Amino acid sequence: MADIDLSRSNDYRNVTDYYKNMADEAIRADLDQHRSQAVSVMQNLTHDFNKATAVRNSNAFATRKLIFMNPINESFPDRVEGSKKWDRRGSVGTYNYEHIEHHRVTDYQMVFDTLHEEGYTIYAVDNIDEYAPQNLFTVTFPEKSAFVFGEEQIGLADELIKAADAMVYIPQAGSVRSLNVSVAHGIVMAFYAAQHPIVK
Repeated sequence: MADIDLSRSNDYRNVTDYYKNMADEAIRADLDQHRSQAVSVMQNLTHDFNKATAVRNSNAFATRKLIFMNPINESFPDRVEGSKKWDRRGSVGTYNYEHIEHHRVTDYQMVFDTLHEEGYTIYAVDNIDEYAPQNLFTVTFPEKSAFVFGEEQIGLADELIKAADAMVYIPQAGSVRSLNVSVAHGIVMAFYAAQHPIVK
């Protein structure tokens, strides 16, 4: 019987070999040395799958941070995570390595003002004709880019769109109007990463 290599069996986390057996804090600190400047802002995501996938996307492309703008829970108005705490299981542990902020959706202007003060250009991601959206594949994004996504059934609120600097859309050739929001997030993050590759 051939020898079996069990050297990696003591760490079952979904991490690359480089990060095996490193503490979560050490992994995040290492990622912080080479993150991109991309920021994502997600408005009113109520489905745990979408939140968890957005966290996985942010980790996959080593973005600077992920901001959830949550609806207000009238029963718990001080709970910035929204109507309920999100189920982290779908993120397969990546929430341990990412910088995640939770704000009330009504605080969007404060969040946007902070991003603008830091030199960010803010892009709403939607395909509403009246806002003259630009084709994602033809836009050259500045390194400091922030992308705002809305829950797909409702979309982005007009107030957030108007507070952004521009709108971009993902070209589609099928019959539906929109993509799942976490899928759209992954596409945009990948396209940004192609323009601003990370050097380790």
